[in-house]
Amino acid sequence: MTAVNFIKRISMSGKREQNKRKNRQAILAAAQQLFIQRGFEKTRIDDLARSAGIGKGTVYSYFASKEEILLELIANMRIKIHQQFSDNNDANAPVTAQLMTLFMCQFDFVENNPELARIMLRESMFPDKNTVEQRNQVDIKYLNTVSAILYQGQQRGELRGELDLLTCTLQMYSNYLTIISGWFIGYTRDHADVRDCLQRTILLSLSGCASEPFAEQYKTNTPHQNFYLNLRCKD
Repeated sequence: MTAVNFIKRISMSGKREQNKRKNRQAILAAAQQLFIQRGFEKTRIDDLARSAGIGKGTVYSYFASKEEILLELIANMRIKIHQQFSDNNDANAPVTAQLMTLFMCQFDFVENNPELARIMLRESMFPDKNTVEQRNQVDIKYLNTVSAILYQGQQRGELRGELDLLTCTLQMYSNYLTIISGWFIGYTRDHADVRDCLQRTILLSLSGCASEPFAEQYKTNTPHQNFYLNLRCKD
């Protein structure tokens, strides 16, 4: 093979990869737009292909189903949220402050993309049985971030050492999903309400987890039994 032919082959290979990336991004962009406009259930692969300007078969060469497309959108969203968290988080801050930074970074996305976030929330709580394993893989990095914050709190003596990190991690994530569901329903009015509810919920959840020297930091003026009664509904 001559040097000229070798260079041509490399150039052609580079163009093919560029076209693949372009097609994939076109599919994802079309999916995001159509999921928001029509809803996930009413969007067909034919619609995605038409909107992306490619053939239906081409869509299937990248994704086996709509669910896989949605999972990639969720994964991309997670990457952006994690980057925002990394840029804004103080690793030396208390556990509650770091959890608030993480969850509010996620809520920023929800607030700015409510329709897409609604679809993603439904998928988080009621995943398609055919993509549960893939869905779990998407969530692992996010849950690992929560777990790492709690583990760091244990290592510096802020949280009790015998706590089960998996249980605590899932509890924190469940709290977040509950508050976000409340925002969609109207139990919380705005950004400030969500922040306040998250702050109090985290304090309540961790109030029995703090080590003795840090116990005072986890106290809240909101009684456990009255917390959800204090959620304010829209007028």
